[in-house]
Amino acid sequence: MDKETNPTPDNNDSGDKGQEDNKPVTFTQEQVNEIVSKRLAEANTKAEKKLKDEVSKAVAEAERRSKLSEDERDKELKAKQKQELDDRERTITLRERRADAKDALSDRNIDTDLVDFVIDIDEDKTNANIDKVEKAFNKAVEAGVKAKLAGTSPEDYGEGNKPKDQASKSPTGLRSF
Repeated sequence: MDKETNPTPDNNDSGDKGQEDNKPVTFTQEQVNEIVSKRLAEANTKAEKKLKDEVSKAVAEAERRSKLSEDERDKELKAKQKQELDDRERTITLRERRADAKDALSDRNIDTDLVDFVIDIDEDKTNANIDKVEKAFNKAVEAGVKAKLAGTSPEDYGEGNKPKDQASKSPTGLRSF
């Protein structure tokens, strides 16, 4: 299968392009090897560039830290730890707000998929958002119900009033043939 060549589609002007698309395209082993080696070379180049960038950033950071005094390094370490702690606290708080908001939405018979639209780090803001969503949800439900129930009101046929379509019919209510 080293030198197997494929027939190329003939370019005829018959306008039958759909049939040309259905013909399988085959490659020789050398062509496949060339394509694969090009893609591998591109991937290796990108990976090497990314690695060099990361190494240069790490070296620059190490040089910057080596120039710092012991007190400055301690301050920087404490600031980094404080930031990580704040991030964890925020994540935990948001999880708690999410759980509370889900409970509040389900208590109010609102779909809990809307929880992402109402949660906030502040509990009061979350509750205010839930109230807003509840008002909008109830308004939308009411409008939907009204739309479904909307129709024509029945006419009063009492006291000798005949429907309009009955007035044109024969007195017996049957059409003449």
